Amino acid sequence: MATISTPGVGSGLDVRTIVSQLVALERQPITQLQTKASSLQTKLSAYGRLKSEMATLQDAATALMNPSTWNSKTFTSNNTSAVTGSVTEGALATSFSVRVNNLAQAQSVRSGPLATNTAIGSEGRLDLQTGKWDGTTFNSSGSVVSVNILDTDTLSDIAGKINSSGAGVTAVVVRSGAEDRLLLRGNGTGDNAGFRIQSFDGSGTAITDGTTGVGSLAFDHGPAGFYGMARTQTAMDANIEIDGIAVSSATNTVADAVPGVTLNLLAETTSNAQVSITANEAETKARLEAFQKAYNTLNASLADMTRYNPANKSAGPLQGDSTAVGLQSVLRSMLGANGPAGTSFNRLSDVGMELQRDGSLSINSAKLTASLAKPADLRTFFDTDSGSATTDGLAKRLRDFVRTAVGIDGTIENRNKALKSAIDRNTTEQGRISDRVTRSETRLYAQFSRLDANMAALSSLGSFVSSQVAVWNKSS
Repeated sequence: MATISTPGVGSGLDVRTIVSQLVALERQPITQLQTKASSLQTKLSAYGRLKSEMATLQDAATALMNPSTWNSKTFTSNNTSAVTGSVTEGALATSFSVRVNNLAQAQSVRSGPLATNTAIGSEGRLDLQTGKWDGTTFNSSGSVVSVNILDTDTLSDIAGKINSSGAGVTAVVVRSGAEDRLLLRGNGTGDNAGFRIQSFDGSGTAITDGTTGVGSLAFDHGPAGFYGMARTQTAMDANIEIDGIAVSSATNTVADAVPGVTLNLLAETTSNAQVSITANEAETKARLEAFQKAYNTLNASLADMTRYNPANKSAGPLQGDSTAVGLQSVLRSMLGANGPAGTSFNRLSDVGMELQRDGSLSINSAKLTASLAKPADLRTFFDTDSGSATTDGLAKRLRDFVRTAVGIDGTIENRNKALKSAIDRNTTEQGRISDRVTRSETRLYAQFSRLDANMAALSSLGSFVSSQVAVWNKSS
């Protein structure tokens, strides 16, 4: 017998509607599971947000344990055109005067004029050596560097050879009108950064007249005095006075003449520049404000996620969640607790951060400004490491608590794992029920198909019987 291809044809029943309604009844548990899965995913997202905000609070608390928060100093000069500087964390707060008698400088020399692009006219050698000029005596400190000169070399050619020799000087040609001059300048500053140039002819004989050719490019001292190029600047140490104490430096950066302080010398002075090293209150205040902001962000999120709004009868995603409620309670308790011993600040409100009724922190500017003037007490309040959570500084207590909560076996991470497991089980259950519904739907259509076939057969038999009865009635 042929199979009924369209459900309900044989029986006259609306099979598709009947099966659809029966299947919908069986699918109701899936809808309930989907609603629950959505709620679980919302909670998981909420915990993800809390974990991120707690990490930010941990970073802010850790910053308050960083020595730079409390040791940072500010360098101030009342004459920044002559003296600027910087300061390291270890420097002590102090003030002193600085007089710059002379700046450190490099030696420089220049040649006599030579017609532009004219060859030097003789071959030979220049020997360059760094060291210190003590009046007319040169005390060498570096190795001799030789530069070979051709008679066809111009001053520009010679400058290039000197610059590529690594002799510790820099050469440049200055053009004025139709004349060129060779200028040499030491690469360093200070008394020991001078240099000497000796000249030799093509046979290696020293040239000491310093008038023409290669000899004119020498800079040395002989029986008749200095010869060759003219010195335009003497290599010299910087010489300053710090509160009247003479200090010299080979460079214009004077480091650790005052421990932890670096002075940058820019110009000579005719009067003392006043330098002050003070605690960097701006840095400390910024880190305290970052701590307040991080806590307030987390507090607001916890309040929003755990509250119930009776007006619109809506609940936060973690309303009634014991982990979130417990976290909120612990944080508020920690911020309201007493500080460690050894500080004039007993509570966070003494520092200038006051706990409000909604659990947030507000800054009392007057109190905070006053507390910044006591950096040692502030550091003790936040940074004390006593070895006991009950007597540690506030920043350390909070950092350790948050680190534990978001750690591998912490309450937040465990809650995340539990939610993920619940979501996985929900997904598995949805799949199991969906497979069962699919099988049920297939079975129902098969049953109704058989019913259609049977009803069609009965209908055909009924028609046959009716026709036979009609024929029998006519014959009788």
